Amino acid sequence: MTTDKQPKQKHDSKIFKDEYDQTVACPWCKSEDTQVASPFGGTVSEILFKCNGCKQTFGWMKWQHKMPE
Repeated sequence: MTTDKQPKQKHDSKIFKDEYDQTVACPWCKSEDTQVASPFGGTVSEILFKCNGCKQTFGWMKWQHKMPE
């Protein structure tokens, strides 16, 4: 048995914020004043956003840059 502990790897959401903040339109009010709330939504293929305009949250699919249906 080993006692070496590996440090926990923390996912850096800054990568997602740098790429997606202010670029994904809110499906509710169409504002692009949005920000990444979490790099993962209900699935790992979804990013959770918050709209600064209408204050709603919404999911956005990472692949093909498409909104979930």
